[in-house]
Amino acid sequence: MEKEPRLQSETARRILAAARDVFAEHGFAGTTVDAIAKSAGVNKATLYYQIGDKETLYAEVVRSVLESTVDDFQKGIRQAKTPEEQLRHYIRTMAATVEGNPWLPRIILRELAGGGVSLPEVVLQSFGRLLVALTEILDAGAKEGIFVKTPPFLIHMMVMGALIFYKTSAPIRARAPQLLAEKILQGRQPSSLEVASEVETLILKAVLK
Repeated sequence: MEKEPRLQSETARRILAAARDVFAEHGFAGTTVDAIAKSAGVNKATLYYQIGDKETLYAEVVRSVLESTVDDFQKGIRQAKTPEEQLRHYIRTMAATVEGNPWLPRIILRELAGGGVSLPEVVLQSFGRLLVALTEILDAGAKEGIFVKTPPFLIHMMVMGALIFYKTSAPIRARAPQLLAEKILQGRQPSSLEVASEVETLILKAVLK
C-alpha cells in the first residue's frame, strides 16, 4: 500500500514518531491529540492536515510497523528453501520488529489488557496476514513430515510473548536482586535478537519430528 504524499513529509514523520511514544506511554484512551501535537512541536491544525484524527494516527502508527514486518517477511521467505528455514525466518522477522520498535511491546500489552478494543480493522488485517503465513509454513512442514502438527496461533504467542515480555521487563531486570542477576540472568542482559535465537532453538525442538 503506497502512502499518501503527506504521510511522507518530514512533518508527518515527526508527528508519527511523537504519536508512537505518547501512545506507548499512555495508551489509546489516555492519549490526547493535544499531547501528541505538543510532543511533535506542531499545532493541532497541522496534525489534522498531515495525518488526521486520533484514530487515524493510532491506526497509521501500528499499521506501518505491521505492514513493514509483512514486507520484510515476504522478501526473506523467497530465499528460505525448507519449512524449517521459513519458520526460523518468521521468528527472526518478529524479533527484528520488536528490537527495531521498542515502543511497540508496550502498545501491544495495553491492547491485550484492554481486549483490543482500540485496534482498527486495517491492523487486524495485517496481523491476520502474518498468521496466515505462519499457518502455511507449519502446514507445509507437517505435510512433508518435518513438523509435528502444531497450532499456529500458539507458536506465534510463544514467539511474541517471549519477546514482548523480555523487552518490557528491562526496568524490572535492571533492579533484580544480585542472586537473580547472577543465577538467572548470568550477569548479562541479552538483546531481543539474542533472546529470539534461544526461542528459535526451543520452538524448533518442539515442532521438529
